[in-house]
Amino acid sequence: MEFKARLVSWNEIVDWCLSIRKEIVNSYSPEIIIALSRGGLVPGRLLSDYLWIKDLYTIKTEHWGITASKDATAKIREDPTIPVKNRSVLIVDDITDTGKSMKLASDFIKKLGPEEVKTATMLHIDHSSFKPDYYATEVSNKEWTWFIFPWNIYEDVLRLLDKAMTGEHTEEEIITLLASNFDLNISRQLLQDLLSNFRQSGKVFRNNQKWRIIRTS
Repeated sequence: MEFKARLVSWNEIVDWCLSIRKEIVNSYSPEIIIALSRGGLVPGRLLSDYLWIKDLYTIKTEHWGITASKDATAKIREDPTIPVKNRSVLIVDDITDTGKSMKLASDFIKKLGPEEVKTATMLHIDHSSFKPDYYATEVSNKEWTWFIFPWNIYEDVLRLLDKAMTGEHTEEEIITLLASNFDLNISRQLLQDLLSNFRQSGKVFRNNQKWRIIRTS
């Protein structure tokens, strides 16, 4: 097995964000939310609703490249002007895994003169170098899993198939490959929907009942 992966449901995301909301309302009153793009966009929007905060901004940080493969260093891709001076800020992301993206964003925002900065993620991996102020669930290093969020399912599953598939495979064989390589259980219907999208997008080729990844390099 290369590594474990699992699908995250929308219900889990809502539950995690409501759990974070419960912690925040008892200890902090943010005036502005900054969601880290791309992973923090959805939880940031949910928390802005749950906390009645209309001021929602985004900045883009990058650390993870291809699914479960890290870029060399975390970096902020933009230099936005965000009205945080003398205001209480909440920075939101989906997960702290290495922690580098959240630390980079936190350090960057602090230079803009806010009154206070706190951070929140749905998931926190305990090997992360940065621990957020608020999180819904802590995952031990021994239980590390590549979490496939609903907003990333096409990209992630395609990358997993690229890692696992050689030659042509039937749908049943693909399901078995995902289970054996990544402990990922995926339904036949979902796989068919994904393969249909991949085919329309020119990512895979179908030969009778077998599928093959179209590799560009």
